[in-house]
Amino acid sequence: MKPAKAGLAKVGSQACKLCHRVQFASWSETAHARRNPPLDCEGCHGAGSEYKAMATMKDPAKASAAGLVRPGAPFCTTCHKRGWSDGLLKKAHAHKG
Repeated sequence: MKPAKAGLAKVGSQACKLCHRVQFASWSETAHARRNPPLDCEGCHGAGSEYKAMATMKDPAKASAAGLVRPGAPFCTTCHKRGWSDGLLKKAHAHKG
């Protein structure tokens, strides 16, 4: 995982939900969503101000260059110190087929 890009602004999970309904719905049922404050989309994927546009999101390289973070074990294990397995990543939220 690359670190979050500096200087980006958060757009809020409701903006993510517009296109990522499946992921948002399954995330809403997780412990991440129930935390106070919640560990939301941008808490894991970086602030979305520069990568939220559809044209950017449809191009993985462009989205990454614009600040999209694809978290992996190094990020997740900052909190999940015991019992880690890569299968936990799939439980963070559902993905389309």
